[in-house]
Amino acid sequence: MPNVFEGAQISDNAKVSGDALVFGNCRIYGNARIYGDAQVYEDAHVSGNALVYADGRAYGMCRVFGDSQIAGQSRVYEDARIFGSGFIHGTAQVYGAAQVGGTAQVFGSAKVYGDAMISGSARIYGNARVAGDARVFGDVQIRGFALVESIRHWFSFTLGSETMSVYRSSRPEGYEINIEGQDATIDLLDEDLGRFVLKTIESNFDLSTRSKPTHSGLRR
Repeated sequence: MPNVFEGAQISDNAKVSGDALVFGNCRIYGNARIYGDAQVYEDAHVSGNALVYADGRAYGMCRVFGDSQIAGQSRVYEDARIFGSGFIHGTAQVYGAAQVGGTAQVFGSAKVYGDAMISGSARIYGNARVAGDARVFGDVQIRGFALVESIRHWFSFTLGSETMSVYRSSRPEGYEINIEGQDATIDLLDEDLGRFVLKTIESNFDLSTRSKPTHSGLRR
C-alpha cells in the first residue's frame, strides 16, 4: 500500500484508501476504514467499524473503535478514547484521557480533554470546553463558551418536549442557558423556575473562583 509507511499495521478487513496516510506504529484492524485526506499515526489504534475520513486525524496513543467516526478537521490524540457511535467532526479536539461514547457528538471548535467523559446523546459544540473530571450525558447540549470542569458545572431538564441545558461559562455572567440549542435567559423562564435555576447555579458553578482551564496548543 503506497499510503502505509514505517511500522504501521493493517490487518483483518481494515482498509486505507484515497489520499489517507497511516504511519508510525499505529494499528488499523477489524473493519476500520481510513480514507479521504485522513491521517492516523504514532501509536494510535483504529478498530471495529470505526471511520477516520475527510481531514480527520488520530494520533498519540488514542483508541478509536466501535462504530465511532472522526471527520472534518477534527483531532483525537494523546490517550483519548472514542467508541460506541461517538462522532467527532468540525475542528473539534479530544485529547488527554478524555472519552466520547454512546451517540455523543463533539463538533464545531469544541474541546474535550483531561479526564472528561461525554456519553449518551450529548452534543458538545461551539467554543465549549469540557475538561477535568466532568461527566456529560443524556440529551444535554453544551455550546457557546461553556467551561465545564466538573459534573456540578451543568444540569438539564425537560420543559414539555424540549430540553433546557444550563452550564458554567467563560462569559461575564458565568453561565449560559439554551433550550434545544437556542440561547435563553432567566427572563424567559417563569418566576419559580428562574429562581430554581439561579439557586442551582450559585450553589454549584463556583462563579467566584472560575478560571480558564489550561489546554494544549498542540494542533497538527
